[in-house]
Amino acid sequence: MIKKKNETSIVVINRSTEKVFSISDNYLKEYDVEKSDKNKEFYISYISYKDIESTTIEIPRSIPNEDLTDSITIKTYEDLSLEPSNDYKITYLETSETESEDRFYNIFVVNNTILNNELENIANHTQYIDYVAIAPFLMQSLYKKSILPVDGSVDCFVYMEEDDAFLVVYQNGEYFDSRPLRYSLKYICDKFCQSIGEKIDNKMFYEMVARQGITLENPNERDALIAIFDDMFLYLNDVISSIKKIHGLSVDNIYFGSDIGHIKGVEVFIEDRLKINFRNFDFSIALNQKDFKDFTQLDVLMFLTAQVYLAEKNDDYNYSSFLRPPPFVQRDSGKLILASTLSLILAMVYPAYQYGYGMVNKQITAKKAEEYAVKLIEKTRIENELNRLKQEIDKTKKLTKQENDILMERKQILSAIFDKKVNYPMKSKAIYDMTNMINTKGGKLVKINADDSNITFSVATETEKKMTELLRNISDKGEKYTVDTKSIALDEDNNTIAYQSDITIEVKK
Repeated sequence: MIKKKNETSIVVINRSTEKVFSISDNYLKEYDVEKSDKNKEFYISYISYKDIESTTIEIPRSIPNEDLTDSITIKTYEDLSLEPSNDYKITYLETSETESEDRFYNIFVVNNTILNNELENIANHTQYIDYVAIAPFLMQSLYKKSILPVDGSVDCFVYMEEDDAFLVVYQNGEYFDSRPLRYSLKYICDKFCQSIGEKIDNKMFYEMVARQGITLENPNERDALIAIFDDMFLYLNDVISSIKKIHGLSVDNIYFGSDIGHIKGVEVFIEDRLKINFRNFDFSIALNQKDFKDFTQLDVLMFLTAQVYLAEKNDDYNYSSFLRPPPFVQRDSGKLILASTLSLILAMVYPAYQYGYGMVNKQITAKKAEEYAVKLIEKTRIENELNRLKQEIDKTKKLTKQENDILMERKQILSAIFDKKVNYPMKSKAIYDMTNMINTKGGKLVKINADDSNITFSVATETEKKMTELLRNISDKGEKYTVDTKSIALDEDNNTIAYQSDITIEVKK
């Protein structure tokens, strides 16, 4: 909560106590609205619970979101019998009970006409009121500023003003439910005077209770006040029990406070009658806060709420009709003036822009023309060189073809010479060898046929055995010849018995 210097001062306006305080640099001081400086200050006030109309309504889940606000507004007017001619601000919060087929909403209604009339006197001096909260929402700031923990607990706040009193329930740091209470400070004072049979000035009564608490020094007065508070806490017990029964929850803590500060002795009633943990409704935000007895806990909550708003800028639950205008550039008039000014500037700048743009383009064009001339010369040189190389390639190909033709011709000649010198002698040698082997076996050479490397001998022998031995001898020469014979036939012509076979050999080179 430490503030830096030169930050906006927060001014809290309490309509109940009619006191105004400013807080700056962690120090509190009373504030004179007639000397306001609207440019350096943030103004916040609140609406008492008695000035709020509230209810809970059900809306079918079948209603689409875009029609939700209209449906809630119509239902609120019906449930609260609002006057259509009046101006109302209606806000709502969806409850956490989501198992039903309907959606449940807490509704808060403020009569803008009445509120504006009450705030107008302040706004005449400050010109603006930046934020107006409703009393049951002020406690939210305690959780937002991490003063109270958000740990799933259920906290109940009971607060008494001079002419108003209310109870608010928060669950896990979020608003849950609230109720008006009849036990305001003025109501208690009136009951006290009625009980003792004596009229006491309200201010004197408040000072006495603030100083002595419930156990007053005068026995008769003490008994009367204890009886009033006893009735009040029985009444509070009924209210809290109804909330528990409706929502099925239990209250963990009660924060009890008032505009006159802590009332000594209430903690005994809370823990004995209600059986709930008592927590003192006493929060501090200024170093010199104890010096200002009129600075209430609702003033503290307004200051914390202002800090939260300045950080989040959320106007969903801001009930002020005296807001500052948006920044100049966000107003319709500002947008129009800016658009007109921009159009005028563009109208003046456009000719100069066109002239400058033309000069730049002219320079760019001249530079590109020079680059093009250089590149055209280079292109011509490359094309000429490519043509020359192509002619040389064609000439080389022609010469290569001529040389290849000569080489092929010489190769053919060499192959013929090789065949004559190598192949023919080998065939002669083969005929010589075969003739000797045929004669050795008493065979008769009938005919010789030769083609390429193959030579076919037609041979006749007197017996099949000699023919077989001849073929075996030829096969034994396998390193030189490959033998192929298809059959050995018996020839009985001319009254001569002979075995004849065509023996084909392949001469190996």
